[in-house]
Amino acid sequence: MQSEYDVIVIGGGPAGYAAAIRAAQLGMNTACIDKRLDAKGKPAFGGTCLNVGCIPSKTLLDISHKFVDARDRFASLGIKVAKPSMDIAKMQKQKQQVVGRLVRGISGLFKSSGVDGLAGTGKLHSGSSLRAKAWIFA
Repeated sequence: MQSEYDVIVIGGGPAGYAAAIRAAQLGMNTACIDKRLDAKGKPAFGGTCLNVGCIPSKTLLDISHKFVDARDRFASLGIKVAKPSMDIAKMQKQKQQVVGRLVRGISGLFKSSGVDGLAGTGKLHSGSSLRAKAWIFA
């Protein structure tokens, strides 16, 4: 980690992480700072959509569709299954695995592009300076 960067992107959501990677690809000394941490206290880049919104919801929806298929449609296709039941804890675990894999993918892209991923907050101070409080470094 450095104390000065050409570019610091505040917010590691879809636009933020893409901007940080692109700036690094263009040769700029780049960091991306975001306040979201995962359950283990590690940086969780990807924004609301990846961490708690779209991706987790779509994962659970996909699992639910598979349950309905097994319950209501398999028999008409000639597939016999016992009465299906749901294990909510396993569904939640699967959701977290999907989210974790995608978050790790962003961290991997940061590393391969030379972006410093910082967990913390950033605030524009004056002119072109930024005051950042970072507590974990990815």
